[in-house]
Amino acid sequence: MGFRRSPRQREATHGWTAFVAANVARFRAAGLPPLASRSVIHWDDLLLHGRFNHYEDPSHFNIASLTGEQYTVFADLVESYFLAGYEYFIPAALREGDRDRLGRRFGGERG
Repeated sequence: MGFRRSPRQREATHGWTAFVAANVARFRAAGLPPLASRSVIHWDDLLLHGRFNHYEDPSHFNIASLTGEQYTVFADLVESYFLAGYEYFIPAALREGDRDRLGRRFGGERG
């Protein structure tokens, strides 16, 4: 991605392994492929596009393929990601209502 990360984002990147370990059950329950948890950059790519736009994905995963229950877990996981201190951006992978809710909570004016 072509944008600079803030110092806060760089610090949070160092905690990615811990975030994944603490949320491994939710990554699985959401039906996400392993590529989703490989790195912050992979995760952000998924959140921005609803699929892996910049990485080869043999599974051809797309958020639209999630069941209602899986999507609910995914949306909760996205919220936890921002609560963990990762810099907020508009996660286009989420449905409009969830994007609006997170925007109000985390400052939707930044995108």
